Amino acid sequence: MEELTKTLMESGLSKTETDTYIAIISNGPISAGNVAKLTHNYRANTYQTIERLKSKGYISEIHGKKSKLYEALSPNHILKEFKQKTESLEKVIPLLDRMRSTTITTTSMRIITGIHGWKYLLDEFIDIGKERVVYGIPRGVKILEDFFKDYHKKRAKKKIKLRHLFNYDAKDRIKITNKLPFTKSRYLPKELNQPVSTSICGSIVALTVYDKKTIYTIVIDNKTIANAYREYFEFLWVKSDSL
Repeated sequence: MEELTKTLMESGLSKTETDTYIAIISNGPISAGNVAKLTHNYRANTYQTIERLKSKGYISEIHGKKSKLYEALSPNHILKEFKQKTESLEKVIPLLDRMRSTTITTTSMRIITGIHGWKYLLDEFIDIGKERVVYGIPRGVKILEDFFKDYHKKRAKKKIKLRHLFNYDAKDRIKITNKLPFTKSRYLPKELNQPVSTSICGSIVALTVYDKKTIYTIVIDNKTIANAYREYFEFLWVKSDSL
C-alpha cells in the first residue's frame, strides 16, 4: 500500500487525494461520509477532495437511494493523463530553454578565509572540469604547497589543463610547475606584477590575497565576469615570457 500511495502521489495527486481515491476504488460505490471515515478526514475536506478528483476525471458521481455515491473510473485514466502531461511538457521545453538563455546571468559572491576554505575551492575547480588559468602568483606562496600537490594529482587524473602566469619575482617556480602534466607556466614582466592572485575556471573568478599566515579569497560566480577576466589573462599570456 505504501508503494501504491507513493506512486500515485508521484503521478500528481496530493496525499489527501491519493487516500480518497484508494478508499473509493477499493469500496465504491461509496458515500462521502464513509470515505471520510475510512480516510480519517473531516467531511468538509473530503467533499472538496472528491470534487477535485471528479474534475480530474478520476471518479464519477452516481445517485443512490439516500445520498450521492462515488465510484472510481478506469485506472488506465491515470496513465493516460500522465502521458498527456508529459507530452504537453515536452512541447514547451524548447521554449523554456530559449527563455532561460535570454535571462540575465545571475551572480553569486562569497568570501573564503583561511587555507582550508581554499582547499575546498580547489576541489570545486576539479569538479568544474574545465581549464583553469591563474595570474599574479607571488613568490611566497608556501602555505598551500601540500594542498596544491593533492590538487595537481586530482587534476592530472582528470586531464584538466592549467596555465600559470607567475609574477616576475616568482619565475624560478616555472621550472617546477612546467614538469607537471597538462600544465604550462610563464612569468609576467616586472611592470605587470600583480598584488592579487586571480584564478578563472568556468564561470568562477577567485581573487586571492596571500598573507604571511593565512589567505583571503573573494569568489565571484558569473559567466560574463569570468569571460572578461579570461580575456585579460589571454592578453597577459601574450605579453609574458617563458624560460
